[in-house]
Amino acid sequence: MTAAIDDLRPLADHEGPFLTILLPAPSRHADAAERFAIRCKNALKGVSSAWPADDVEALEKELLALPHDAGAGVIVIRASDGTTLTEFVDDPLEPAVFEGPFPRLAPLIESRQRTVPHVLVDADKAGADLIAFDGGQVIGTGVVEGETEHIHRGHPGGWSQRRFQQRAENTWEHNADDVADGAAEMARSVGARLVAVAGPPRANSMVTEALQERLHGIDVHSIEAGDADGIADEVTRLTADLAASDSKELIERARESMATNDDFDGDVIAALRAGRVETLLVHDDGDTTADDRRVDQSIRQALATGAAIHVVPNVTVLDDGVAAVLRW
Repeated sequence: MTAAIDDLRPLADHEGPFLTILLPAPSRHADAAERFAIRCKNALKGVSSAWPADDVEALEKELLALPHDAGAGVIVIRASDGTTLTEFVDDPLEPAVFEGPFPRLAPLIESRQRTVPHVLVDADKAGADLIAFDGGQVIGTGVVEGETEHIHRGHPGGWSQRRFQQRAENTWEHNADDVADGAAEMARSVGARLVAVAGPPRANSMVTEALQERLHGIDVHSIEAGDADGIADEVTRLTADLAASDSKELIERARESMATNDDFDGDVIAALRAGRVETLLVHDDGDTTADDRRVDQSIRQALATGAAIHVVPNVTVLDDGVAAVLRW
């Protein structure tokens, strides 16, 4: 439900200041590499003179060495001691540079929580192609090849036709079971939260039904779109709906948790320091003027105390951009 952030927790041990750099990666243009290099250089022009010039020079070399086509954008976090976190994201980014006592991690965390692991099953009556995704990245593929002896038939008549049709139906059902077994195994192995089934209506229906019998706690959806673009659009909608549902559930939990806890005085940062926060909810308004932002300070405290973090829309339960699901 919340994004994986354990690899970010060591950042809480580093002293500021930090640089946070957001860059789009325009991979579809003929001059994409040149555009990316220009954006890297322009971004570093926004770094203040307080940052060591030799580190800016070293960072420029590191940025220029990055591929321009590994994602829609890239987020770079640089600590004053040279520790650097670089991550390509699937979501487009507006170019920005932030310098302050805390890293600006909300854009990175939000991108991760939108990255819903899922499996696409492109089925027909003879088998299926299986593709596992983590966001827009392919992390696994597979092929299930079923029986075909009784699938492609002529036109036998009378009792012969009925017997052949029954054998064909049995073959289709057996193949659907094989596909469902393979897809279910892949879904479990990659931690998928969604399995989407595409393909001709009969095969689609049989595989979807077989998967629903095998997978509990993982959403299984039948996709009616016939072409690749339509399938991609539908999968994008389904994963976005799942991510939005996560946020809605956490917002309601935070509302109830803070309202019913008699010992909570509304100070989320104090609750974080006391280790009372199970999940920190934040909304980043993109403020570029404040150095010591409460959102960034809260995220750092959450990383230091083992709390989960979830980025949410600007809702009333938030106080100055933060709220919490409390442990006690």
